[in-house]
Amino acid sequence: MTGCRICTITGGCLFIIATAATMLSHILIEPFLLAPDILSQVAENRNLFLVTVLLEIINSLASAGIAIALFPILRCCLEGLAVAYLGLRVIEAGLGFVAAIGLLLLLSPVVTNSDIAFAGHDWAFLLLLLVFSLSTLVLYPLLFIFRLVPAWLSIWGFIGGVLLLASVMLVLFGQIKIGSTTDTLLSLPIWINEMALALWLIIRGVDLSAVQSKNGRN
Repeated sequence: MTGCRICTITGGCLFIIATAATMLSHILIEPFLLAPDILSQVAENRNLFLVTVLLEIINSLASAGIAIALFPILRCCLEGLAVAYLGLRVIEAGLGFVAAIGLLLLLSPVVTNSDIAFAGHDWAFLLLLLVFSLSTLVLYPLLFIFRLVPAWLSIWGFIGGVLLLASVMLVLFGQIKIGSTTDTLLSLPIWINEMALALWLIIRGVDLSAVQSKNGRN
């Protein structure tokens, strides 16, 4: 197996891990948010809550891992954008850790107001989504220009990234709420695309012929 295939398979698996961890953490945290006394609910279900936090950390590590795995390939296209993509996803991972710490504060006896802890978590997660959406606007044009994957997959990802960015901006300006129907509809295309891209990377890999042709001319 070549180094390129190892990179694409690793990147594809990490795409799946990151998305699955995010979705599962949101499902697990929902009962805590709906509880009349959140702090008591957290104390009574400490282990389940820690699993939720762990999933957010896994998502953060996987997000950075994706960029690290794909960096050798993207660097062959345009090194500057490859570095930009890596940097954005590392920042995203850092924000993910901040969001997870916000949740861990609920286990501290010092915290008596769950709203403050959840507000910190939500803001960190919102900024995470903002950085993630910006990273898609770097990745998918690269995939499209160098035809690393089919054009339809790159275009779909770019549009999904723009829609997610629009959703984040609407939340930031108080027009919609996180988890609302509008937010879900705007966010769904990129999440589905991430799974489609992941499967493509695992099964088919990337087509480096355009990159090799460019390097040959140089």
